[in-house]
Amino acid sequence: MAARDKPALDYGAEIRKLRQDGPQRVYLLHGDEDYLRDSYIGELKKLCFDEGTEAFNSHRLQGPGLDMGALRESVEAMPFMGERTYTEVRDLDVNRTGNYDAEGLKAFLEDVPEWATVAFVFSPGYAPDSRLAVVKAMKKAGVDIDFASPGDRELRTWVIRRAESLGKHMDGATASYLIWVCGERMNGLIPEITKIAGYAKGDAITRSDIDAVAKKAPETTIFDLTNALGAGDYDKAARLLADLLADKDEPPPKQIAMIGEQFRRLYIASLAGSSGQGEAFITACIPELTGKSYPLRLLRQASKNFSQERLARAVSFCEACDFAMKDTGGEPEALMKELLVRLAMDRA
Repeated sequence: MAARDKPALDYGAEIRKLRQDGPQRVYLLHGDEDYLRDSYIGELKKLCFDEGTEAFNSHRLQGPGLDMGALRESVEAMPFMGERTYTEVRDLDVNRTGNYDAEGLKAFLEDVPEWATVAFVFSPGYAPDSRLAVVKAMKKAGVDIDFASPGDRELRTWVIRRAESLGKHMDGATASYLIWVCGERMNGLIPEITKIAGYAKGDAITRSDIDAVAKKAPETTIFDLTNALGAGDYDKAARLLADLLADKDEPPPKQIAMIGEQFRRLYIASLAGSSGQGEAFITACIPELTGKSYPLRLLRQASKNFSQERLARAVSFCEACDFAMKDTGGEPEALMKELLVRLAMDRA
């Protein structure tokens, strides 16, 4: 599931624009979909280098402790046996302007040579702060791309083609279900599709194949947990909480935030249903669900199992748990179990 307020990326349009316009001098490449980001960088490099010249004209610098002198030297060096150089700066913490020469970087951006391309590349989860003058300067100087998740149709088509490359057929509904179960991150989907295709006995991948071997995304487990609470199946909710606590990739504070966010979504869907405003209201409040019919349908169905009052209290319970965990030093697992009890007991 995508992060809030990030519209779907039209990756094909970005690639067409790159090929039409050619390499630009400055790129700001960020967002959670690192598979598409790295694919884009690969296409950019192809356009920067003549055959056999990458080794001479490619440079890579690490953002932490960035030396402006080294950056200028790599970018201002004339191409050798080619027409263009490419410099990649990885994970510069542009949001902490006191940790590097922000004024020097702004001046540098105004004077990048015509033969040079410099790409500032950021890891998933990091968002350059567009309010900062240095970030505004980076965007003004070149191309800014937020590699958010592709649109529903594009991602579904990619999943189907990925399965076909492994000799398995998958229809659109099954692809949507796989994305729902495993999450939207393409680098996360690749090993899951490979594993499911290896497990599937027939020519086609089915939902039962997915259920048998796929690793659920934390967001999906949380959706199932809130669904179990809404259905009054508290044993199932307890088992799902145990699954969450066993997932060491996601720390409890983040899990609490995700549970609170899910209840917030359910509350929005409930409001939409009671006011007759429908999906347009939901996607206005939760933009990342725009065009995603499968999760939208599940969200609207799930919201009917709760009263709006109960959902509002659930959001408050999650906020209180988050506060206790971060500000009072409470034991995370005990607090999450206590939260589940409060959510289960509040049935009105």
